[in-house]
Amino acid sequence: MLEELKGAHQKAWGIVMRLLMLLGPFAAYGVLLVFFWFVYPPQDGALFSFSPQYLVLLGLLFVYMVPPFGKETIIPVALIGGEGLINLIATVTGVVLDSSDITGFPLWVLVLGIVGMDIAWAAFITLNFNLLLKIPGIGRWLRWIMRGADKIINSKPWIKNLSSTGLLLFMYIPFQGSGAITSSVIARLLNYPPLFAIGLVTFGSLLSTLSIGLGLSSILTLWEVHPLYGILMAAGLLGLIVLFAFSWGKIMSKLQNKSHE
Repeated sequence: MLEELKGAHQKAWGIVMRLLMLLGPFAAYGVLLVFFWFVYPPQDGALFSFSPQYLVLLGLLFVYMVPPFGKETIIPVALIGGEGLINLIATVTGVVLDSSDITGFPLWVLVLGIVGMDIAWAAFITLNFNLLLKIPGIGRWLRWIMRGADKIINSKPWIKNLSSTGLLLFMYIPFQGSGAITSSVIARLLNYPPLFAIGLVTFGSLLSTLSIGLGLSSILTLWEVHPLYGILMAAGLLGLIVLFAFSWGKIMSKLQNKSHE
């Protein structure tokens, strides 16, 4: 009798933990979206209404999940605001919003929204990877992601050669398809533990979001002081990017040559 009760308790606890791993990541992100509602409350104060700025933020976070848009597209448009932001949302979602009261978003809102979404996807995929493969529809979609991730690993062997640093750099550098979903699948293909994979995705997402956001914020601030300062800042950042890309190409070619020896 005691053994049966113990077995039933363990089974019930296993179901609870599985539900937490399946629903918990997006439930936690839902709490963040509720917090944003208080940051941008409706003017009439009604509980189930939304301010235009909040709707634009939701649209922006949705667009972030639609390829080929990524941080390098979303963050500049979101910081500047105005017509460019509204047009981007309208192009992707088909929803046309009134832009009269829409302003740019502060960097901390973008960091929480974007990095939080990356964490939610990383946790959902890595904690439930084997189960998701067995679910019709989701499993087919995940296998499609896996095929793309396998091609990325083969075309960029430095991801595997540099171990966890390689995956972190892949998440940080805005390659095509280098988002949280693909990076999480690559982490599982490389047999990284789930919590370690989530940590890598989180750190890479935070670094890339802050790099793009702080760089553009600096340019906008200097532009307001004098347009020439903004242009010089942009040119300096572009020069650093070109230098990094050149150096990175040299390093990767050496790693690839060593891997073929």
